[in-house]
Amino acid sequence: MLNDRENILSALREKSLKLREVMKRANVVNEEVCQTLLLKMRDEGLVKFDIHTGRWLIG
Repeated sequence: MLNDRENILSALREKSLKLREVMKRANVVNEEVCQTLLLKMRDEGLVKFDIHTGRWLIG
């Protein structure tokens, strides 16, 4: 799981992405796992979610 977090962060460093794009770039197979990780990282202040565009970006 720690490796998935690193992959997600490295994917988001390039540009803001939608959930499916994050899954492709970070190589996370399960959508629920990816979304749970993103929500945990949002709570920690590492990433943000732009509700207007539906994209995740580095916090």
